[in-house]
Amino acid sequence: MEFGFTHYDEVGNKSKVACWRYEPDKQMWLITRKSGHREYYGKESQFESLTQIDLKTLLRAAYYDPDLSKKGRGWAFHSRLEKEVRTNIATMKTAEPIVRRNPGVRDSFTRRTVKSIIWHPTDKKKIIPLIRKFEKGILRKFNY
Repeated sequence: MEFGFTHYDEVGNKSKVACWRYEPDKQMWLITRKSGHREYYGKESQFESLTQIDLKTLLRAAYYDPDLSKKGRGWAFHSRLEKEVRTNIATMKTAEPIVRRNPGVRDSFTRRTVKSIIWHPTDKKKIIPLIRKFEKGILRKFNY
C-alpha cells in the first residue's frame, strides 16, 4: 500500500494502455494493455466507466483505424475524446472511486488514518462476436 500524496497522482494509474483501435467489422473498440490483456467496448457510453486518468492515457496511446478518410464512427469518438480532454472532461461522466477509511491503520509518517480507494470494474464487453470471414459452405469446395 502506498502512503502520502503520490497515491493519488501516479501510483493510482495502473492503466498502461499500449494501443487502441476501432474495428469496423465488429463495430467495437479494442484497448490493448501493455500486459497483453484486451478489452472490448461496443458503445461510447461504456467509456464512461473509465477514470479520468484512464481516458487521458488512452488518448496519449497510439490509435489505429482502418478508415483513412477519418469520417467514421471511430474517428468521431476519437475527436470527441480529444475535445473532452482539452476541456478537462467537462461533459463526459467518468468513474468515481469509493473511499473507505481504515480506523485501525495509521500512516507512520503523518499519523493520519489510512484510506482505501476502491474502483468499480469497467463496463467492457464480456461476449465478443466472431466475424465470419468466409462464405457459408466454403469448406466443401476445398481440394486436397
